[in-house]
Amino acid sequence: MVIRTEAFKEACSTILAATDSSELSTLTETLELKSEGKVLYLNITNKEYYCSVKFNLDHEEEFHATVNATLFLKLIAALTSDTIEMTVQTNHVSIKANGNYKIPLIFEGENLLEVPVITINNVTSQFSIGGEILQSILNYNSKELLKGTIAQPVQKMFYIDEQGCITFTSGACVNSFTLAQPIKILLKAKLVKLFKLFKNNAVNFKLGYDPVAGGLTQTKVSFETPTITLTAITECDNSLINSVPVAAIRGRASFTYPHSVVLNRLALTEAINRLLLFSAGYGSKQNLKPYSTFEFKPDYVMVYDSNKENFEKLIYQNGSKVTDEYSMILDLVDFKTVLDGCSDEYITLSFGNNKAVVLKRANIANVIPECRSASN
Repeated sequence: MVIRTEAFKEACSTILAATDSSELSTLTETLELKSEGKVLYLNITNKEYYCSVKFNLDHEEEFHATVNATLFLKLIAALTSDTIEMTVQTNHVSIKANGNYKIPLIFEGENLLEVPVITINNVTSQFSIGGEILQSILNYNSKELLKGTIAQPVQKMFYIDEQGCITFTSGACVNSFTLAQPIKILLKAKLVKLFKLFKNNAVNFKLGYDPVAGGLTQTKVSFETPTITLTAITECDNSLINSVPVAAIRGRASFTYPHSVVLNRLALTEAINRLLLFSAGYGSKQNLKPYSTFEFKPDYVMVYDSNKENFEKLIYQNGSKVTDEYSMILDLVDFKTVLDGCSDEYITLSFGNNKAVVLKRANIANVIPECRSASN
């Protein structure tokens, strides 16, 4: 088999992104290359998800090899020759490119190891999802899991229904979009990380429930484009899904708060970065909790450090409304994590119920809880 290097590199780069380096086993470290007609499939799995990437060939050719994924994919990435010639030998794959290389085949007993496929036998929902929706889940909802505290396993997961995606810790990220059919699923972070495989293309989504031993049912999802298939077992059930306080979180995100201010995102981020220096314990044996007081006036907000000794003043932009002076305390580290996930020039803060502030931009709303006391 002789293939063009640059085109094959792209396919290998895609499947490399799906390798699970956090789990060490023969299976998770295995890449299967299998041809069918004029298509070479690159397959990989970690038992929770199965990913397959199509690579089109110039002609039909029989090829089947199972090799160490990291070694093979990193070798291909390092090649600079115009073409790559691959042939399957008795116990290795022979590669001719910049030089000659042998990569051992992986066997299970006397037979070549085959990567087990995850399929959905009983599809209950199927529709198209825009790749930009999957990207927004990856870019925005994932950042919520970097902050706050997690008290239960469901808080490590992504809740998705026909109205959007919710992730929650001490606060929450509410990503609003519309899907073609009503669904309720929970996805693990490992699977959501693979949404980076899908850019702005339309993705064919499938949801199904397959029976397994012991009278149990597995919830499975699939995301597919003309070149990529990603299928996964979600390992979630109705009790876990129902434990997500969906109505309460969306209600807090959409609540009409008494006050709303528009601020320059970069100016606010830079101010927080400077004030956080005074909570880091420089020149002191004590690290302070990064709790900051925000004092909102009719035309500006004063942002203080933990000891309320250092402060910065930020002027509101057009569209702001503060009817009365209002003061609240926020965890600056959590607040900064949310701001770091924003790219908009201006952000809107809504607040005034003594419980939370909501940071809004476009279809994303972050709920950030107020802290009771800077001394807590």
